[in-house]
Amino acid sequence: MQRYFATLDNEKNIVINDDDIFHILKVMRMKIGEKFEINVDGDLKIAKLTSLSPFKFEVVEEKDEKHELNGYVRLLYCLPKGDKIDLVIQKAVELGCNEIVLINSERSIAKITSENKAKKLLRFNKIIKEASEQSKRSKLCVLKDVIEFKEIANYSADYSLIAYENTNFTSQDLIELLPKLKNKTINVIVGAEGGISKSELEIAKKTKYQEISLGKRILRSETACIFILSLISLYLD
Repeated sequence: MQRYFATLDNEKNIVINDDDIFHILKVMRMKIGEKFEINVDGDLKIAKLTSLSPFKFEVVEEKDEKHELNGYVRLLYCLPKGDKIDLVIQKAVELGCNEIVLINSERSIAKITSENKAKKLLRFNKIIKEASEQSKRSKLCVLKDVIEFKEIANYSADYSLIAYENTNFTSQDLIELLPKLKNKTINVIVGAEGGISKSELEIAKKTKYQEISLGKRILRSETACIFILSLISLYLD
């Protein structure tokens, strides 16, 4: 059953945006009497289409579901080049990530500036919404910030991890760490194509970040995100 994320107006009425109404009527070609899911800030409802023009529906059932992780996962991702960011956002949502913070790092080739920030965030949040609907998320992942690396101190967590290829931290250490993350707030920093610079690593260490290894092989930036989020998701689920 198709899922849509909606909001409430001042009178507590459910409001579905115009793009989703278009999707229901023109893409899905739903007919009167057909049902779809509406998620309002984590509350899942089953709605039945009652009128095409004007568009109307009625809630016929409320459901209780638990599709979120047992913890809060924040991915702090140093901006990669090209459209890799789109893939990472989509897969992070599918893997249960709660928040994404983008970083203009030293080795980020593509930067997000104050001039293009609003347009970029609008597109990224559209990707989040579509991925959330597809993967049956109960809540939308948050993506509202693009920061400089030194600003990572503004995001507190119970566990703060940074993927670094030259660490002495082993895969066995990671296996032992993962079970401790359940029901905790977790920050994970993943670098861009060139990795994390030494100055950035020092900033992270001063902010109490722990280096972690993602194995014996060097992973692409986007692969590293998917890999570590998959492991965390496995344990938090």
